Amino acid sequence: MTLLSIKSYRTENMKIQSLIFLLSLALLSSCNGNGSHKSITKAQNEPQEKVIEFIRSLKLKQPQRAKVFAQGDTIEISIKKRKKSEDIDSLQLIVDGKLSQTLFSKPWNFSHIANEKKMGKHNFQVLAFHEDGKRGNVSSYYNIKSNTAPKELSYKVINTFPHDKKSYTQGLFFHDGYLYEGTGQYGESTLLKVDVKTGKSVFDRKLERNYFGEGITYYKGNIIQLTWRSEKAFVIDAEDFSQKDFFRPPTANGEGWGITTMNNQLVISDGSNKLTIVDPNNYGKIDEIEVYNDKGKVDTLNELEYINGLIYANVWLTDTIVIINPATGQVESNINLEKLLTPAERRKLTEGDDVLNGIAYDSINNRLFVTGKRWSKLLEIKIEE
Repeated sequence: MTLLSIKSYRTENMKIQSLIFLLSLALLSSCNGNGSHKSITKAQNEPQEKVIEFIRSLKLKQPQRAKVFAQGDTIEISIKKRKKSEDIDSLQLIVDGKLSQTLFSKPWNFSHIANEKKMGKHNFQVLAFHEDGKRGNVSSYYNIKSNTAPKELSYKVINTFPHDKKSYTQGLFFHDGYLYEGTGQYGESTLLKVDVKTGKSVFDRKLERNYFGEGITYYKGNIIQLTWRSEKAFVIDAEDFSQKDFFRPPTANGEGWGITTMNNQLVISDGSNKLTIVDPNNYGKIDEIEVYNDKGKVDTLNELEYINGLIYANVWLTDTIVIINPATGQVESNINLEKLLTPAERRKLTEGDDVLNGIAYDSINNRLFVTGKRWSKLLEIKIEE
């Protein structure tokens, strides 16, 4: 091949390579351009999320906030539109987080039947859909009480045992053949293991003087002992009474009054009508029970005992035990024990708060024990219809 032929060959080859490069570049640009176009088109075609504007457009006319209704009552819920807001297209009533009713025309009044089973507070919300697309809402709550008066139960005394009249009884339970008692007062508060027949302590543990002892209960080898206003509950070994732990009762006011074990949960009273359900593994609040009878709240709940699916509670400064359904908070029955002490025995009580306070149940032998603060006797009673 001549020199001229070689040059011509190289020139043609370079032209071909340049042409291939330019075609590749054009193809790549074309692909990039199409991809970019598709991306923009896709973004433009995506539906834009509509922002809903909530406004203060409603006033609640009735019911009054926190009003108490009996189960089965009809609750009239009505609202008024504020002047500057658009007309209402429809209304929804939401009770305890669930849609209850919808209205599409005036009058904007709901009639809600109070068929909730749980006593106490129930939240509701009225949601308005306005013609301009905006929404208004107003929230409130009402309370439910029982529509049935508690049964009045009678009793008979089966046995009477001695009780240390120096004991300011705050908590009581029966376990493994012995009665365990927690007492109160600053400088006097004690945890006792008591022989039922003699009324004498066989083992005890004193609290420090700055603690006012309250209710006690047994749970899986431990005794939980509350204190009144120290915001502290002690976890004590049931065998040697050594302290293993402590925690703050998760009640609304931090106080502890009475305590019992309900299945695998603890239930604590704080002097109100509320019982706090507590996880015994981490001592956190699980739920609460609001206690009502047919008249309203049942306050000052004190010493507690869980018996056959129901919670028995002393009402402080009275001789009454109320029996509560824990699933609803309804007081199903009352026991008036004012005649447990004779007039002569009552005259020997020197303080005005030496009242009934102490409930213990022997589940093995089906025995119910009661006593009071500084009482000289412990009584085994049998409840009758």
